[in-house]
Amino acid sequence: MHTNIFFNGSWAGQLLVGCGLFCCSFLIEYHILYNFISPAPLALFLAITLEGGKVAAVIWHYYLGYLTSESYPISVRLVSLIFRLGLFTLSLLCSMLFLTARLDRPHLEQARQERIRTITTEAGIEARQIKNRFADKRQYMLARQRQELASINKSFAGQIQRLEELLRDEMDNVVNGVFKGPRYREISFRLEREKESLNRELAAARQRHAGALNHLDQQLDTELLNLTGRMRDLKNKAATADYADSDQANDPRIVALLNTIDAIFHRRWQPLQFVFYFSILISLLMEAGIMLAFATITMAIAPVLHARHVQELEKEATRVRMEGEVEQETIRHRTAMNRMRQTGAHIIKEAESVAAQVSPDCDGRPAACP
Repeated sequence: MHTNIFFNGSWAGQLLVGCGLFCCSFLIEYHILYNFISPAPLALFLAITLEGGKVAAVIWHYYLGYLTSESYPISVRLVSLIFRLGLFTLSLLCSMLFLTARLDRPHLEQARQERIRTITTEAGIEARQIKNRFADKRQYMLARQRQELASINKSFAGQIQRLEELLRDEMDNVVNGVFKGPRYREISFRLEREKESLNRELAAARQRHAGALNHLDQQLDTELLNLTGRMRDLKNKAATADYADSDQANDPRIVALLNTIDAIFHRRWQPLQFVFYFSILISLLMEAGIMLAFATITMAIAPVLHARHVQELEKEATRVRMEGEVEQETIRHRTAMNRMRQTGAHIIKEAESVAAQVSPDCDGRPAACP
């Protein structure tokens, strides 16, 4: 009794494990096929048939190899093996695609956005620094402009002031009621010429300084434009970078494990390498669990099922033989009955013929009739 409980419990446990892994493999395969094949019912039907075929292939491959007494061609066995390997490879690839899509840099978008925000912040700080630097240059240039204009005014102020004083003094020299004599006109002419020279110097200085300020503004615009271009290029690179080595993009548990391995064994693994090997491990365990569960159950109950199958075949063969014998006896009986009916009909026919040849006037002897 304990033995039966052990075997029944172990078979039930294997079946439960196999069904659980089968359901996981089916859901993963359906999810992957749904992304590649449309409409959804087609992907669902394909996943059901392929996963069901994988379980059925375990049973019929074992039957072809160990249970059947008939000799199947090598081509049939080869096709069965190729079909099993193909289904195993398909499930393995689907599991790897599903796992790598979730383990490979799960925080990639957050890392990209964080990098873009950092670039924008750094660009804003650099832009303010550029503007402050050019503002200082502008203030320095304006101060120099004021100094130069003041110097020009100072260089002409003494001569203009002296000419104005001479001109006022000459206005006191009135001759016949007129003070605008030759000397007055000469002083006035010289004064106007000094003022014109002053204005020309001031205009030239202002124009020169205005050009310098315009050039400074152009340099500021150029640097800001270059900064904008560099920032755009950095953002494009940040948006397309893979961040394979970024701790922010990868799962922190994977990063911590790889750091621990590096610290202990002095071997640095990339997160993508860990994801690849981990996906292969999980996929192989799932497929091996499915194969092992259904294969062991098949090996355990296959002899009983085979015996029942043979028994049913023998019963069916016996039934067919008996039906054949009954049918043969029926045919022979019908043939005999038909032969008897034909014989009786022939006898009756001969009797009627003989009776017709006997005359009513005769005494019953044919020879007595004329």
